[in-house]
Amino acid sequence: MQYSHFNAVSGINGLAVGKAGSEKVIADALGRMYLNFEPGSQFFVDSATGSASNDGLTWATALASIDSAVGKCTANKGDVIWLAPGHNEGITTAAAIDLDVAGITVIGLGSGSLKPTIDFDNTAASVVIGANDITISNIRFRTSANAVTVGLDIEAGKDYAKVLNCEFGFAETATDEFAIALRNNAGCDGTVIDGCFFGAGAQAAVTAISITGASDDVIIRNCRFTGSHSTACINGITTLSTNLLIKDNIMQQGATEPGIELLTGTTGIIANNYIATNLATIAASIVADGCWLFENYYSEVAPETGALIGTASAND
Repeated sequence: MQYSHFNAVSGINGLAVGKAGSEKVIADALGRMYLNFEPGSQFFVDSATGSASNDGLTWATALASIDSAVGKCTANKGDVIWLAPGHNEGITTAAAIDLDVAGITVIGLGSGSLKPTIDFDNTAASVVIGANDITISNIRFRTSANAVTVGLDIEAGKDYAKVLNCEFGFAETATDEFAIALRNNAGCDGTVIDGCFFGAGAQAAVTAISITGASDDVIIRNCRFTGSHSTACINGITTLSTNLLIKDNIMQQGATEPGIELLTGTTGIIANNYIATNLATIAASIVADGCWLFENYYSEVAPETGALIGTASAND
């Protein structure tokens, strides 16, 4: 597709938004196109320059908060919310940010210290996915209180959430952390958690990802877990889930606990994970009696290369 007549409307940090023909596009200062969304609307959020009274349709008229932008979205139209590099929001209450309009995407621009950040300034603070087909990408969830109950909460029955390239942790002080960083509640089918980082200290972290109740086809892949979790890095509780895929994750479990612990009877595939912890037996590092295991490795002492987890299959 050619964009020979791209007209920039406004810009920030080298990014511009405009229209080329009937296509909505975002380009950097060199004219490289970032995304092409149609027919949905695009909204822009910047805590440094935005205002609640703005329309949010350009960077020059950006909104100040994510929730304000969500309120302007239309369900199931493919609307996109862009967060400016360096955007920061502090929250103190449950569901302070509620992504409750189906089919929207929230994308943070920037990396490293410029990755858009949500600060959890109270133990009750949370971000909620309250509708189907929500995508969140490239956002830092930072703890600024000790034992925040839940960071990102996918409400029961909300399907096809995607959490991509997000970071959970980076405590402002050593005692700040999530009890549960991300919770997938009952009936949240098709959730994808991909490329995320979960960091915990040694205070009150229970688990990084809690699969709470029965869900189907949940995928957790390409994630890194560090720090001490009092249950497991990935923990399934309450009711068994089905068809899980837990793949290509690295877990440095500081507590004497498993990397993965699922409810009895949970089904799925656990493959190519690396777990560093210190347990009485290698097999205890993955507790998942109903899942197939492929090429998962356990190590408890550096610089050992690790050993295969699970019982070797017999030839029938």
